[in-house]
Amino acid sequence: MTVIEPREAYSLLADEYDTAPNALISLEERTMAPLLRELRGRRVVDVGTGTGRWAKYVSARGAFAVGVDFCRNMLCAAPFPAILADARRLPLPDSCADAVICAFTLGYAPASFAELGRIVRSGGTVFVSDVHPDALRRGWKRTFRHDGVAIEIAHQSYALEDLKAPGLEPAQLMEPCLGLPEKAIFEHAGCADRFAEAARWPAIFVAQFIRTVA
Repeated sequence: MTVIEPREAYSLLADEYDTAPNALISLEERTMAPLLRELRGRRVVDVGTGTGRWAKYVSARGAFAVGVDFCRNMLCAAPFPAILADARRLPLPDSCADAVICAFTLGYAPASFAELGRIVRSGGTVFVSDVHPDALRRGWKRTFRHDGVAIEIAHQSYALEDLKAPGLEPAQLMEPCLGLPEKAIFEHAGCADRFAEAARWPAIFVAQFIRTVA
């Protein structure tokens, strides 16, 4: 299987990224969405925004959202302020956000976690999601198909225990397994026979952190 770097991978994926159902995104959305409350008037930075799933979600609920991503092609249709930048070196001032969202991005740049804590204000919240590290250790891959070819996206391994940064205190950790909504996606993709095994263990994690008051 061909392995390519994330920026190149998402450049290839950009045009079709929002068209194909994705079981992990389905699970993540129904897990994280209930946590994103009281957004009206808040400044939210969506790091690794891609095509802007979460930036659009919080904007629709009254937040002022800014998206950041390192892939220009993914940002092309962004209907919100967007910044082309590396998550490890965010061109944003300290304590500029009331909340930060980082979805399915840490696996490409675990070192960016400290930046999430830097840009959120005291008392603010950081929400993080990703493929569960244990799932990757069991052999899961970050893959997609392009022109009929299976491609793996290069990533960096980390553990949940590695998610530490000055001033960020863990508030909640959710480790959900695939459920019935995702089973339907597996069936639609013609791989229903793989669902039972995939659903045995947590597929993703969603974590919430609070920036302690300085």
